[in-house]
Amino acid sequence: MTARYIKPLLAFALPWSIVASQAQNVPSGDMPAPERSAVDKPAHDDGSGHAPACTIQYPSLLTKYRVRPEWRVAGVDYCVGYSTNTPINDPAKISMEGVSLDLAQKSITVTGDDVALDGYDFSGWSVVTTAANTSLINSKFDGLNPGGPQSSVISGTPSASNLRIINCIIDGLSGGGRAEFLIEMEGPGLTIEYSWLKNSNSDLIGRHGRDGGNIIIRYNLLEQAGMRGPGTHGDYLQVYGPTVEATRILYNTAVQNGGSTQGFIADNTNSGEFGCNTLIGSVTYWMSVSGPGTDAANLSGIFSTHDNYFDVTKAFGFNYPAAGPNDRYAKTVFTNNINMVTGRVVQDATRPKPKPSRP
Repeated sequence: MTARYIKPLLAFALPWSIVASQAQNVPSGDMPAPERSAVDKPAHDDGSGHAPACTIQYPSLLTKYRVRPEWRVAGVDYCVGYSTNTPINDPAKISMEGVSLDLAQKSITVTGDDVALDGYDFSGWSVVTTAANTSLINSKFDGLNPGGPQSSVISGTPSASNLRIINCIIDGLSGGGRAEFLIEMEGPGLTIEYSWLKNSNSDLIGRHGRDGGNIIIRYNLLEQAGMRGPGTHGDYLQVYGPTVEATRILYNTAVQNGGSTQGFIADNTNSGEFGCNTLIGSVTYWMSVSGPGTDAANLSGIFSTHDNYFDVTKAFGFNYPAAGPNDRYAKTVFTNNINMVTGRVVQDATRPKPKPSRP
């Protein structure tokens, strides 16, 4: 089932010559950046200290750029996903209270609170949770048998809350997969950390259903949303209506080649943070923010967009124009977002100029 969408992708109708021209323009509020990173060297919580022991996915991804993040980047300087030493158990042998299996349909439903499924090869299985505090850890998923209302690899129903996906690899299309979404949550509370999410017909992550809870997406490698073909509306994240308390998208690496997709659309949130992400490839725009009712004027707290490093050579731009540097919204703050190709900084004109980092 294809999801309901609330933001049209009018930009897809633009000729590529216009798109390429837009991608090269420097938004208002830009200023020249120093050769090295414009970040004063804080003790970045970049996630590397708790990364799994596995093979780094794209160690050469950033070597061609004029500037790059000074912290350790997910999928580039450290690996994400399950550890090479993690045992991959057979889901058909799960026998625990609060988990039901349909062996014929290869589907798993979590009905009990506080269930953790750790170290499983869920290839060919769909996983749905109706409960609170489900944790899926150190596991492998594909899109051969998607379930739930959005044809997702992992689904949380409206009665579910606080779904956690940690140290997992989810591939929605390879090997005959057909997932529309990789992760789709309809209840409050969603955390995704140290995971490799790749290949969806539509969205990588979707949030529908009930109001409340937070969205936390950090220390992940994400790639290839919206791969169904012309007319597809993909997203790296889309919030379809519910009001979220806070959205925090931090220290992720996102790579897109082809497809038709938007980036992280942090709509309908009271406050949040989009920071220290590394963003490369052919999306429309890499981020958008709005408050309840899909209106940035309705933010009740600050939404800070800061210290992101991006290449928009094949994108329309870094941020959707509705809310960006020097906009009219008091609670949207843009600071020190750096174009890795040009070396320019995208931020509010009222923010202090970045200082060159010390050698």
